Amino acid sequence: MHLEDVAFLAGDAGREAREAARALRDKPLHQRHRALSRTYDSDRARLLLEQDDLERRAGAKVPDPTQWLFEREALEQATPWPVAAERATRWPGDPTATLVDVGSGAGVDALAVAATGRPVIAYERDPVCAALLRANAAALGLAERVDVRAEDAPDVLPAALVFVDPDRRVGGQRHDDATSFAPPPDAWRAWSERAGALVVKVAPATAWPEDAGDTPPFEVVSLAARARERRLLLAGFHDAPPRRALCLPEGTSIEGDGHEELPEVGELEAGVWLLDPDTAVHHADLVSALAARDGLATPCAGRTDYLLGEARVPEAPGTWLRVDAVLPPDAKRINRWFAEAGVGRVDIRKRGVDDRAEAWRKRLRLSGREAGHLVLLRGPTGRPVACVGKL
Repeated sequence: MHLEDVAFLAGDAGREAREAARALRDKPLHQRHRALSRTYDSDRARLLLEQDDLERRAGAKVPDPTQWLFEREALEQATPWPVAAERATRWPGDPTATLVDVGSGAGVDALAVAATGRPVIAYERDPVCAALLRANAAALGLAERVDVRAEDAPDVLPAALVFVDPDRRVGGQRHDDATSFAPPPDAWRAWSERAGALVVKVAPATAWPEDAGDTPPFEVVSLAARARERRLLLAGFHDAPPRRALCLPEGTSIEGDGHEELPEVGELEAGVWLLDPDTAVHHADLVSALAARDGLATPCAGRTDYLLGEARVPEAPGTWLRVDAVLPPDAKRINRWFAEAGVGRVDIRKRGVDDRAEAWRKRLRLSGREAGHLVLLRGPTGRPVACVGKL
């Protein structure tokens, strides 16, 4: 995508063209391209089809995707709106103080902040993404609150509240090591020394670099049970616990320091309930904290893949599954149980065992009408077992 493409898509003619592309969604791709090519040249027709595809995908991230423009990589890295909107309400101090957004992309995080009434200075070094952000701000009626600067963030930032979303795809490839991000942890630390509050967003599993000093407090945030981000709280959040798992949209949270004692071993038998903890709890390494809070046990000593209890604890974030039988991980035994129970659809889960869920799906012979579950885990002896039940 080029700057002239953004200018076209954001203008009146572009909005009309995007509406024409939407009207063709039920047609095969070649027919859609042919129809658009009657009005637009071939390159512009391809641009409209690409933007329409991104618009449909964006529906999983923003409330009204018809108001947004994206390019593919910016959409892939964009924060889901509910996560960005929750974060936007958490900044300490004056609610009208300006926030600096470093690495704004197409603008979901910056615009979620602007939607609260707070002014934003957004730094985005990619000129196309900066143009997309300006267009999105205008479409949402937030242009007056967002100052977009198509450049690298300076060493001294112009406001005390700072949000950093570093580029993890430096040099054309994705990096998991934070020291390879742009900007890197050294820049985060330097900004944090002057900031009133500073948050860095990284992937849920990204570890704090060992040579970057003490690990700051952090939160791992999930949305609909899928881990979405890790927030490193480098400055300003003085009352924050060492680590926190936040599960959206419910807003349930688990706090701790990651050094909680492992839960006691419970009796894994028919009639108990298994809890598959929310992914945020796993990524924050707070399963033991959850077990201690809600009085839950573990099926296997020294492991926290799953938790179990005699009854469901509705407040515990995760998925509860009733165990109707505990079987060896033998396909014949498991198929026989599902056949007798009339189960024809199965939710397969596994942690701590080598078996792959897809391999098990191929081994199952299901013909009933009921829904069931198969959980592969390590039992009290440390050996793999299979817990089955109806949903």
